[in-house]
Amino acid sequence: MKRPLGRHVTPRARKVGAFCVGEAARIKVPPLIGACVGAALFLAAVMMSVGLAPSQVVAQIGGGVCLPVGVPFGRVDVLGQVALPVDSTAPMIPSIDSVAPVVPSIDPVTPAVPPIGAVAPGVESIDSVGPLGPPSDSVGRDPLLAGADSIEVPADSARVVPRTLPAIKPDLEPSYGLGIWCWDRESLLSTRAITLAELVSLIPGVIALKGGDYGTPVTAMAFGVGGDRIRVLWDGFEWMPLDGAAPDLSRIGLAGLDEVRVERHPGELRITLRTSEPTGPDPTSLVHVGTGDLGTNLLRGVFVHPNAFGGAFTFALDRVDTRGPGLNAAGSLSGFVLRYALTRGERGGIVAEIRRFAPRTDVMDLATGLSRSDWNLRARWLFAEGLVGEAYWGASSLSGGIEDPIYGGLDTRRTQIGLRTKYTVGNLWVQSSARRFSGHGVPRENYEVAGGGTHGSGATLDGSLRGERWAGEVAASWRVRIQTPSIKGFSLFAAYEDGQTGAPFVSEYEAYLRSFRLGPPVAANPIDKPRPRFTDRTGIRAGGTFTWGSFDVSAALLSVKADSLRPLGIDLDPDGISLEGGKRTGFEARASIPLPLSGFELEGAVQAWDAGLAYLPRRLWDGALTYHGVFKESRNLELWSALGVTHRDLMTIGILVAGGDASVPDLVEVPLSEEWYFNIQVRIVTLNLFIRWENVTGRSDNVDFPNRTQPRIRTLYGVRWIMNN
Repeated sequence: MKRPLGRHVTPRARKVGAFCVGEAARIKVPPLIGACVGAALFLAAVMMSVGLAPSQVVAQIGGGVCLPVGVPFGRVDVLGQVALPVDSTAPMIPSIDSVAPVVPSIDPVTPAVPPIGAVAPGVESIDSVGPLGPPSDSVGRDPLLAGADSIEVPADSARVVPRTLPAIKPDLEPSYGLGIWCWDRESLLSTRAITLAELVSLIPGVIALKGGDYGTPVTAMAFGVGGDRIRVLWDGFEWMPLDGAAPDLSRIGLAGLDEVRVERHPGELRITLRTSEPTGPDPTSLVHVGTGDLGTNLLRGVFVHPNAFGGAFTFALDRVDTRGPGLNAAGSLSGFVLRYALTRGERGGIVAEIRRFAPRTDVMDLATGLSRSDWNLRARWLFAEGLVGEAYWGASSLSGGIEDPIYGGLDTRRTQIGLRTKYTVGNLWVQSSARRFSGHGVPRENYEVAGGGTHGSGATLDGSLRGERWAGEVAASWRVRIQTPSIKGFSLFAAYEDGQTGAPFVSEYEAYLRSFRLGPPVAANPIDKPRPRFTDRTGIRAGGTFTWGSFDVSAALLSVKADSLRPLGIDLDPDGISLEGGKRTGFEARASIPLPLSGFELEGAVQAWDAGLAYLPRRLWDGALTYHGVFKESRNLELWSALGVTHRDLMTIGILVAGGDASVPDLVEVPLSEEWYFNIQVRIVTLNLFIRWENVTGRSDNVDFPNRTQPRIRTLYGVRWIMNN
């Protein structure tokens, strides 16, 4: 099993480039790869054998929203509290135990949307979105989750609920105490964010670091974690950064996503994405178009078909373009997603996914025309009740035009192969993953085991252990968090984590990339020490929540300690340096206060530290006056709006001031940022009309990096429309 497979697995690996230096990277076949290949062949054989026998139609395993199984979608407010309705007549998605499911009925005139504000027994509130966006309220019953008419269709009819793969996803519900935020299919339709970076920045304490307008690089930061502790997982496939230590979120679009889940840990920001799949018997389309100032145009389309060539098909197209600040910094974000799933029987199937995104900008000194491509092939199977397994193989690459001085014609492909499992019994669950990577600048292997449970009274406990191997060196980290049940409206929560993680693209690979940049070579700085491969970080977060009716307030004490701070390593700070770490303490709080006027609320959040740190300003705060109302007996008319402000203090970034004292790091400092916004959204059945105003005060010095100008004032308006085909 030690025979090289380089000629077969990585046929382009011999190409000389910034990421393939010297000899071609050869992939040996260790036990993990042997197990993955064997598992994939075994799963394929089982599925094909099952596919030859008659099978009954079953419903989706694991639901399509971020709410507890069996609970219909209710209301999500700006601070992320979901009101779970009770006594709702809205039909549920059938469970796996259903032998002959029927298509849920839907009345095209009077959809059964449950009353706003009703709460399920034993459920207080669930945090689902951040405080900067509009209320992510229900936009009506999702046609993707129900049939097109009100007549029940037997399971043996041509119009049946499609089979979907068993789900492998965390059982923990969104919660401010646990640091989990989640947007499902419906709440994604009603958020004011139009990019993933804007969506993630709605979370309290998360900063979007932008290089300018659409098309420029952008990433996100929380607790000043550094470039090595921001992870993106897309359907279980780890979306590794290919040109730095932090993922460039401009290369990920929102089109074709069923779920965005963000876990904000004291030592890691984890973003989990799930691609759309059909859950109803009819093909369905989503059209999202908009236009506005600065030549901004938005086009987003999603088409899902439950039975295309014998399987489930998803196609998503995403494009945003602008002429930029001053109408002389044009840029665009564009890409597509293809997904095809072939199920065999009731227990599993095979999925193939392809994603390609290409941000482009006319801004000087930024790489442009780079296309990011990701593909993977996975097999997933329900082996027994509560036990799901998956094997996958995929690759990622970053390519530029021939004229690009750095990436033109280079081979940046990184492959990964992995296994994932999950076992659930009652209220307890355990989940594990093992991944092996090929290529420079990425770990050789990583492993993770997580588990937890929820007590019937509402207490939640979970923890995880993670290990990485980088060229013979091993790093390990662990975390645990707990949330107590609510007693007379009070509940407590706490989280602790400790350990080391490795950083992508360090030392000689970053130096090699810099050698390709235009202009004279950068002289070595005496304080720019060789970058360590690992960072050691400890984080603590502990606090409590009080809820009384619609009134909700939470607060927590914070403490973070790191031995070093990693630069982002992308085009925003190509000359960023590794810094000495430090210890910071602080607190955060958020509140939602209903006003006497029906439908109006005041909401806000704040985070403050004893001292600043790179990418960690001393204060972050935001607030909003929001309104939500549902009208007509049919509840087919819904209105929500928000007038709010976001603020962060001045912030240092990991770049040295030109001409500074070489003996003491003197870092670049960007001014405070403050943006007022206003938005209105109206839903008429399944047609959603929106208009938003950005930076309504016209502030001109909202920048995250020197000389990276952002738009001053922009109005954007358009529609989102779901249609059954």
